[in-house]
Amino acid sequence: MKKIILLFIALCLFSCNKSEKAFFANINEMDEGNLTSEQMKKRERELKEAIRENRNILEQKIESARNLIKYHRMLGKLYLDNKMYLLGAQEFDEAIKIDIENPVLYYYAGLCYARYAKSLIDETLQFTNLLLAEKYYLKAIEYNNNFGRALYALSVLYVFELDQPDKAALHLEHHLKTQKSDIEAMFLLANAYIRLDLQDKAIALYDNIIKTSVTTAYKKQAEENKRQLLNSGYGWK
Repeated sequence: MKKIILLFIALCLFSCNKSEKAFFANINEMDEGNLTSEQMKKRERELKEAIRENRNILEQKIESARNLIKYHRMLGKLYLDNKMYLLGAQEFDEAIKIDIENPVLYYYAGLCYARYAKSLIDETLQFTNLLLAEKYYLKAIEYNNNFGRALYALSVLYVFELDQPDKAALHLEHHLKTQKSDIEAMFLLANAYIRLDLQDKAIALYDNIIKTSVTTAYKKQAEENKRQLLNSGYGWK
C-alpha cells in the first residue's frame, strides 16, 4: 500500500501523457515478476484515474500560491507607500516564503527595513534593522547581480548609514559598467570616492556628468560639487 502511495505522488508531478507512459514503463520494469499483466493494467487504470481527478486540484493550488505572492506584494507596497515600513517588510517576508528566489521581493523587503531603521530612536534596534536591510539587498543581488535598484539602495546604505564607502564603490562600479548613463549612481559613487580620499576619481565622475547629462540641474550640481571639491575638498552632496 505504501508503495502505491509513493507511486501516486510521483505520478502527480507529470503533466503530459508522454511522461506518464515513460513512468509506467519504469513501473513495468520495477514490478516485473511481481504483478501479472492484468494486475499491471488495472493498476495503471487506477493511477491514471487518480491523476485525472487530482490534477485540477494541484493546478488550482499552484495558481492560488501565485495569487498569494501577488497579494502579499501588493499589500507590502501599499504599506511601503504609506510609510508603514515594518508592516510592509512583514508582507514581503510572507511573499518570499512562497517565492524564495525572487530578487524584487528581497529588494522591497530591504527597502522597508532600511526606512524603518531610520524611524527608530534606539540605536541598537536601528543598527539591527540596517543590517537586515543589507541582508535583503545582498540576497536580491545574489539572484540578479545586475539589479540596478538593489545595487543603488545597498550603496546608499553603505555610504550614508553603515560608513562602508569601499563596499559601495565596488557595487556602483559594477552597476555603471552596464548602466553607463545612471547619473544618480555617478553622484553616489563620487561621494564614496571622496570619503575614500579618491578626489581625482570623483572629479572625473563630475566631469562625465557635466559632459553627458541632458539635465541642466544635474550639470549644475556636478559643477558645484566639483568647484567645492577643488576649493576645499568638503561640502559634497
